Amino acid sequence: QVERIFISYMAKKYLVNRRYQRKLIWTLQEKQSFIDSIINGYPIPIILLAEPKGRQDNALELIDGLQRMNAITSFISNDFPVQGGYFDLNTFATTKDLFDREVLKQREPVLSREDCLSIAAYPVPLSIYEFAESESVDEVFRRINSGGRQLSRQELRTAGSVNAFAEIVRTVSSKVRGDSTSSDILLLNHMKN
Repeated sequence: QVERIFISYMAKKYLVNRRYQRKLIWTLQEKQSFIDSIINGYPIPIILLAEPKGRQDNALELIDGLQRMNAITSFISNDFPVQGGYFDLNTFATTKDLFDREVLKQREPVLSREDCLSIAAYPVPLSIYEFAESESVDEVFRRINSGGRQLSRQELRTAGSVNAFAEIVRTVSSKVRGDSTSSDILLLNHMKN
């Protein structure tokens, strides 16, 4: 459910590996359209996560679904409206607590209670690849994205490249783009930066 995704997001349980994940690229309109699909109960693509082998903090690495996860968590955080309204932070206990503690600010106008409850209860399709080795996660990512048109050939070539030259290119590219961190692994919560 969307509510459980947001709870895990606030607990900093989602990791993004920038060796193969691109930046946040969805436009506001694409995010709004995606949330509208959830409100209407339309099916959405599965979000694929990996449980990295050896991690003790129960964090999950996003293999496929970064843009969708960001749309969900940023909408619930009141970063943008859908259908002219913002998510009602009183909809579930976690957001109400964050609102009460002034961690999140309720923006106006508020989306209808019915629509917010539909969002909170929506069964987001998730699949978790358990005890994943780094190399197998890279291969899964390549296989998922090799048949579609979503990634450029350059993005596919660099996905999972682990030699010294590829690392230098990623580091320099990160600095040129103005990324705030050059680390390959970071929390989904920090992707906006």
